[in-house]
Amino acid sequence: MPPSRARRLAPLLVALAVAAVAGLVLLAARLPAASDAAGIGVPPAPDPTAAAPVPTTPSPAPAPAPSTTAAPTCSPLGLLITAGGVDAGLGHRAVVVTVTNCGDRPREVTGYADIAVLDGAGRAMPFTVAHESTYMVRDPGPAPLVLQPGESAVTGVSWSATVTDGGLTEGQALRVVPVPGDPGQVLPVWVDAGSTGEIGVAAWATELAQ
Repeated sequence: MPPSRARRLAPLLVALAVAAVAGLVLLAARLPAASDAAGIGVPPAPDPTAAAPVPTTPSPAPAPAPSTTAAPTCSPLGLLITAGGVDAGLGHRAVVVTVTNCGDRPREVTGYADIAVLDGAGRAMPFTVAHESTYMVRDPGPAPLVLQPGESAVTGVSWSATVTDGGLTEGQALRVVPVPGDPGQVLPVWVDAGSTGEIGVAAWATELAQ
């Protein structure tokens, strides 16, 4: 190439080289970073002054309140005590108490059950117990009675809700000893005994006397 032509092309080559470099720089600036192109963000560096999270422990569910009345169970002598609902009439009350032979041998239940009225704390209240017929229950009197396994006998417990003076006397349960030597069994019976302070208890029988 003649020297004069080379001198004319030199500035043009320099300009093209500069333009090419500028284009590469611009292209690199527009390309995303490798981590961004892959869709993976770079997590920020942890702050050493930040407090570590405190793990929380869920509070346990409150325990159910214990029952104040035990379920009926067979006693060591093989006797089970249960009670029906309270019947009412003209200010008088009565409840049928049943004794069942839940053992494997005959059980004698002749006579009267030992029954006490209990307050809310389970203490015996000062009630008088009468073995006689009342407005609600007829007492047949004691008679020999033996229960074979599975057989039952009943008694009626009665009282008056009449208030003549003072306040209302209220028992929260009955403790029943079916025969001497057997442990007492507690029945959840509400006794609204007015101001009389007395309950009537009939003798055990295979059915209520009419």
